[in-house]
Amino acid sequence: MIRLSPTAVLKYETCPYQYLLEEVLRIRPAHRAANLVFGTVLHRTVEDWLRGELTGAAPDPVAVFDRDWAAARNAGGVEYAATQSPESLTATGRALITGFATAWPTFQRLLAVGTDGTPLLELKLEVQLGPRLVYVGRSDLLTFNRDGELECLDLKTPSTPTDLGWLANADQLTGYQLLLDAHVERLELPPVERLGLLELVKRKVPTRTGKGPEVLAPIAVPRRSATEMTDYAQKVRWVAEDIERGRFPKRGLMAHNTPCELCAVRGLCRSGDLEGLIVPPKTALASVA
Repeated sequence: MIRLSPTAVLKYETCPYQYLLEEVLRIRPAHRAANLVFGTVLHRTVEDWLRGELTGAAPDPVAVFDRDWAAARNAGGVEYAATQSPESLTATGRALITGFATAWPTFQRLLAVGTDGTPLLELKLEVQLGPRLVYVGRSDLLTFNRDGELECLDLKTPSTPTDLGWLANADQLTGYQLLLDAHVERLELPPVERLGLLELVKRKVPTRTGKGPEVLAPIAVPRRSATEMTDYAQKVRWVAEDIERGRFPKRGLMAHNTPCELCAVRGLCRSGDLEGLIVPPKTALASVA
């Protein structure tokens, strides 16, 4: 059985060989990028705060962030970029979560809740797309906007705001609609009408002048058409077929558009270098040479 998520499909399309190393052979970096760790902690803080806000008992968001960020750092294995430090990311995180708690009421969104009254945050869903293919995903946030439309919002912590035009073709959002449409009756919700982002831009806190961290109002586009959904589901099936047949070519793309510098396993891909990587004990490295 093959299980594919929106992120896994995108990873395979970007570079099938990277998919093989990371998703099939489970080779991973010994150190986690600080951006990924920071994003995970901020996600968790936002969700904890929203759950509390719904019940009228919102926790101190800065205290929650400080606790989880300290725990992540103390666990070790966090690798910072040259422009980052634990202190700079701490200041950015505090500013962002404070700004989010202040800005949330101005967004005029209502959290969608399940049949048991709990907010639909980090909602795990799956749908069978073939005899041996299960498509899985986790939507960050479901809300009703001021027009009463159900929105699926993906929570992001980018360094710069996302262009609104990107949303119209974003496969990750298409995948969320595919999953939600398959569970409309079970969730007892109307079909999702809007797909978008809620972004907390992780700029450094300026020492003198500059824009600094920023919480942006949600941006969203209308749901995908039936044709777009059919086309995307077919693409997922094609990716699954290629994986099942063992098709994992390297894909560097154009020199000006290469994903290689962002790839955590590029040393192994380029020269067989295992430095900084954790290889599962039973992995046969000859298969990836």
